[in-house]
Amino acid sequence: MTKPWLEIDRKGLSKLLEGRPKSFVLHELVSNAWDEATREVKITVAKAADRGYITIYVEDDNPAGFADLRHAYTLFAESGKKGNAEQRGRFNLGEKLVLALARTAWIETTTGCIEFGKDGRREMKATRSFGSLVMVEIKATQAEMEEIIASAGRLILPMGIKTTINGDIIPGRTPVAWLQTVLPTVIGDDEGVLRRSERKAMVRVYEPREGEVASIYEMGIPVVETGDRYHVDVQQKVPLNSDRDNVTPGFLRAVRVAVLNETHKSLTAPEVTESWVRDACGDERVAPDALRTVIDARFGQNAVAFDPSDREANKISASEDRQIVHGGSLSAGEWRNVRMNGRLPAAGKVTPSPKPYDPDGDTLTLIPREQWTIGMERVVTFAINVARELLDKKLTVKIAYEPEWPVQATYGKSSALVLNKATLSPDFFDGEITDYLIDLLIHEFGHHWTIDHLSRDYYDALTRLGARMTRLALMKPGLFA
Repeated sequence: MTKPWLEIDRKGLSKLLEGRPKSFVLHELVSNAWDEATREVKITVAKAADRGYITIYVEDDNPAGFADLRHAYTLFAESGKKGNAEQRGRFNLGEKLVLALARTAWIETTTGCIEFGKDGRREMKATRSFGSLVMVEIKATQAEMEEIIASAGRLILPMGIKTTINGDIIPGRTPVAWLQTVLPTVIGDDEGVLRRSERKAMVRVYEPREGEVASIYEMGIPVVETGDRYHVDVQQKVPLNSDRDNVTPGFLRAVRVAVLNETHKSLTAPEVTESWVRDACGDERVAPDALRTVIDARFGQNAVAFDPSDREANKISASEDRQIVHGGSLSAGEWRNVRMNGRLPAAGKVTPSPKPYDPDGDTLTLIPREQWTIGMERVVTFAINVARELLDKKLTVKIAYEPEWPVQATYGKSSALVLNKATLSPDFFDGEITDYLIDLLIHEFGHHWTIDHLSRDYYDALTRLGARMTRLALMKPGLFA
């Protein structure tokens, strides 16, 4: 006598399932009822005759009932649902998990009746005129029974199917958004083999009710809690793990991107920093307007990216009340999308620090020494004398004429001062020692210590030079004649 390839230890499988929330029993039974041509589903949850057990009844009005009653007990039988991405079943697995957990069960439909008890399975010829009734008796505490009943309220009812729990109508929900997007799914091919695929799906977005945790749903049945902003009900098969209680990271991200693209305008300021929003913003499928909404809400519309190549530009931006966004504030994916969409320009592009010299620019047009006026000679002599006293440096001075050069003067660490006659005041080279001349020299000589106008070092250099200039005027007034 031959033996079957595989044998299933129902008690062993039951022990494996004990760790799962008992609400999965109700969800599996309701899922089957909703998949048929049903208009009404009645759920009844009550205490069983024996202490510590409860009974769950799910009855539907599908005119045809079970098409093949053998599917109730045949694990992995060919399912008519697996070729239809818009039906919940896959392997004829869900109801078998329920039966493994049950002490007794009863299935009554248009094609027959099956009783499951301690002595095994017994088939009977009794039939219903329409619809199906499934009853299971499972071990459950009072708290577990209450959770099963409460879980019915978390269902999202399909349109046109009235569903009740212990006689009370489960209220429907109104979506806050509808959208279509391409999502991974599983569907049977021509040979009946289930394969991963991508398919355009309708997605409904709902506000979680008080006390609910936002979750991903598969056609009204909760699959996994996400903790995101919304319930997301995908109207096609959701790729699940073998326990049917989680999705892949790729699927989750695809859902998050689609939801953010549709709902970004309704996000509050605290919500734009939530992990699901950031996950979506790091994906290349995020819409430019959704990315703009999030970035502007997080950092402000005039924010700039920290610019390591122009540190003074960062300080100038900060002084203009622009938020400086540093590298660690965004993920690599977020930075990629931000740059691609022109958000958060570098501070050096928005508030560049003064840069007297362009490395690719032309040579300055200098005024030859023989063309200097007496006033120019006097200004240059004063600058050289002051630099010797204040900086202890031998200063070289050049005078340029560059109308397109947007600076009045520059000073380099090589102790070279360049004065631009084209941008200085008309009376600068009259030979008088004016406040304007002293102010300009103190400003430029401050760069002997640093080129950063907004640094503490530069501030200290200016005050130090002001004090030295005062003492110099008192000790050597002849220099100022």
